[in-house]
Amino acid sequence: MQAILDFCVVLDSRAATAYSAMADACSDDDVKLTFQLMSTEEISHVGWWEDLLSAWQEGLVPDIADESTILGRLRELAEEIELLMPADFSELSTDQMLDLAAHMEFFMLDPVFGELLDLVNPGSSTEHHEAYSRHVMRLVGCIESRHSRTDLAHFLARVLARSFNDQQRLAALAMHDPLTGLYNRRGFYGYVRQWASWSTRYGHPLGVLLVDIDRFKSINDAYGHPRGDDALRVISAALCQAVRTSDVVGRYGGDEFAILAPETDAEELVLLMDRIVDVVRSEVFSGGHSDVQLSVSVGGALVRGALPVTPEQLLAAADHSLYEAKEAGRDRAGSVVIVEERV
Repeated sequence: MQAILDFCVVLDSRAATAYSAMADACSDDDVKLTFQLMSTEEISHVGWWEDLLSAWQEGLVPDIADESTILGRLRELAEEIELLMPADFSELSTDQMLDLAAHMEFFMLDPVFGELLDLVNPGSSTEHHEAYSRHVMRLVGCIESRHSRTDLAHFLARVLARSFNDQQRLAALAMHDPLTGLYNRRGFYGYVRQWASWSTRYGHPLGVLLVDIDRFKSINDAYGHPRGDDALRVISAALCQAVRTSDVVGRYGGDEFAILAPETDAEELVLLMDRIVDVVRSEVFSGGHSDVQLSVSVGGALVRGALPVTPEQLLAAADHSLYEAKEAGRDRAGSVVIVEERV
């Protein structure tokens, strides 16, 4: 993990240095300013990776599951970017500098960086994605301002912008549920796998919750599937309101949600489960002609750390607790299941 984040620091540091050198050598004031801002932004990107590295060293974030593949891709990117760098930036024309900048940003659009931000820092990943979007569009706008719409450079700048936007959309579709915007089952499971390994490595507690909408089929039957979709959105928003910023919320199935709660003891997990039940119960949902009282059943499981627990164990234990809540009458939380031994 350290090697991965070290590579990210090196790549963005190299980009910051290149933009600074181009700003020093550029004679066009508008482009110079763009390069200066790009350099400052790259330095802030370095700060993201350094903060993540510090957090990882303190055991606050998990390892990446497929480290060797990601590390191999980062090595390839570093080699490709280094081949672009001139011996002397002052020998480049302004258009050549912009061409170099576009090449650098094209390589830095690799999905691996977005995956890293999503996986190791879910609470801030949206903020970082938006910041990088502004970074790319700053360069695109600068190139477009220097060329007419019929110029190849103008067209290629649009290609860069579209590539970035398409990559963002594809990444979102792969990891997120389009209806609620929450992580989908695949995205959520990836987090469970990482944080379960983290719990084993550092001995920190980890909680998992499963949340099931009570009698959701009757909502669909009575009011139609579009209103059922609205109910799913209302409950997903309620869950996001109830959890902590460090927790991860996902749509696990049709009417089932899942929550990952790192650094949570049994007492805190009980409070979180009860808060979820209360927050959803307070929501008033209009079915069209009448209001519908929404409610959920919640099941929870906890591993206290240092136990080689699997994601399947945690989810199965949470499902057992959820079944208990349903059997007891729904609109409540089950007992927290403590995962004590490996099956």
